[in-house]
Amino acid sequence: MDNHSLINASGHTHAKITALALTVSLVFMAAVAGFGGGNAQVAAARGYVPVVKASPSINVATSGASLVR
Repeated sequence: MDNHSLINASGHTHAKITALALTVSLVFMAAVAGFGGGNAQVAAARGYVPVVKASPSINVATSGASLVR
């Protein structure tokens, strides 16, 4: 068994690496959801974000020509 290289590794080794990566990512997502989801300061800060609205268009220069938009 020549499992020291990822390219030459057996299918069983690839399956173990994939299973380990999937497990670690699921544990990480659960930890982030559990510890970071209930932060009241973040939720409060999101409520006070200024809203940028489009203003009506204005004419800067005046001429006798009609304006086409």
